[in-house]
Amino acid sequence: MKFIVVILILMLAIGLSFHGCVFAQEKAKAQDKIIGSMFKGLAKAYVAVTDLDKLKKNNIEELNQMDMERFKNRYARIYEVIKDWPDALKSNYKVTEQMTKEQAIKNIESIDKGKIYEMIDATSDTVIVEQFNKYLNAEGQETQKSSLPEKINKVWDKILGKLNKPTPKNKE
Repeated sequence: MKFIVVILILMLAIGLSFHGCVFAQEKAKAQDKIIGSMFKGLAKAYVAVTDLDKLKKNNIEELNQMDMERFKNRYARIYEVIKDWPDALKSNYKVTEQMTKEQAIKNIESIDKGKIYEMIDATSDTVIVEQFNKYLNAEGQETQKSSLPEKINKVWDKILGKLNKPTPKNKE
């Protein structure tokens, strides 16, 4: 296992060292793969160490307290990320453009860590990069000067902040 990790790190280092020799399109694909893989890895690590029952409970509470307008707006943003999942996965969770709050709650109740990993893997790198770039564009010039790892860290910190926020009922 260590050998594989070392080989992957060496391949990445060689690729980054000769970035001027790589065609622009291939460089963009490689960067998309790096960004997508980083966020998928971070998401899986978060799931692995999270109390899933507590997270599910908090999200269900938040959905129950949410008015329909806010749910529709929030789900529309989520749908942009999950709309390209494989048909079988979308069918399992009844993913449609007009999902109801009740269906979302049923989906949350039914998931386990294995199912979440499957959802993470099903999300395309392209979609992850689009969301990543949307965030960076919204942040403006400050993040444009940062390195790719700094940008990824900044976005991940914002995601963690949203995931770890208390539900409205629990706010002080």
